[in-house]
Amino acid sequence: MKTFATWLISALLLGTSPSVWAKNPVVKTCFVAQFKSLALRTHGPQLRAQLARDWLERHAASCTDVQLSTLLANSPNWLGSALTLEISSILEGAIEAKIAGNPELMAKLYESLGKEGQAPTMTTYNTPTPRTPVVRPMVNTGVMAGSPNFGSITGNNTVNQNNNALSNTGNSNAANTNQNASPEAR
Repeated sequence: MKTFATWLISALLLGTSPSVWAKNPVVKTCFVAQFKSLALRTHGPQLRAQLARDWLERHAASCTDVQLSTLLANSPNWLGSALTLEISSILEGAIEAKIAGNPELMAKLYESLGKEGQAPTMTTYNTPTPRTPVVRPMVNTGVMAGSPNFGSITGNNTVNQNNNALSNTGNSNAANTNQNASPEAR
């Protein structure tokens, strides 16, 4: 009986062992943050390129088209000099696989929609006529009170301009005769 019980337990363990000991299938998920972290924390460009390539080969198929576009757009910043033609090709190929049925998105990827057969056109710009001023210039109607007068001097002409003393314009001949006269006559 012991032998039979041992044999039965062994058979049950062997029969269930593949399902118990088997590795759980790895769920392939695409986390952009994981790729970014992998790229930014790896210093050497060769190692960074190898890790990025391996990550893309494992996870690119499970990424959405938005995630792939994000990876493609940010890979120059995250990978730096480790961004190789092979890595770019993996990303673009994964994007093409996701958008294969949509020609508009495919054209956006390579920017070729509507550019075929168009010749460059020359644009000519004309100088517009000058606009009239919004504010009219001020018309000077005279000297404002309190402002200096730098123009012609008008008014009392008997004031000497040098020392503001009254001049004796009416007796100019008398002054001349006094100067010519002898000292006794003065």
